[in-house]
Amino acid sequence: MKTFDTSNFTMNIHDNSLVEFKIKKGIALSEKDVWLSRDLSTEYQPGKKFFVLTEAQEEFKVTQGARHAGASAEYAKHVAAHALCTPNLTLKILSNLFIKVSKPVVPTRFFDERLKALEWLQSYMNYTK
Repeated sequence: MKTFDTSNFTMNIHDNSLVEFKIKKGIALSEKDVWLSRDLSTEYQPGKKFFVLTEAQEEFKVTQGARHAGASAEYAKHVAAHALCTPNLTLKILSNLFIKVSKPVVPTRFFDERLKALEWLQSYMNYTK
């Protein structure tokens, strides 16, 4: 496993291509952050498709550029499935809105519970083996 720690997020990349992307409290997640996470992942495991678990416990902001990048076909070239997870009600509403409005290219789903999100991602991991 490799860990990357930036000012806006922490990311753990596991050998099985699971990416745990944890957004830090109070930041504004930008398009640059989305592409940086993609670049760090693909440099660490070239040629792989990733199974991304995005988590946040506290409030943060997401720029319009970050939303577009995360839902784009270019981003989807490197991601097989994307689970969004938080117990925070406001973030839950925003996550579901992102899925409905931005319509990500890859399978994307929201979860209240981390374990359920990981089980959903695991089903995609098992399918793509």
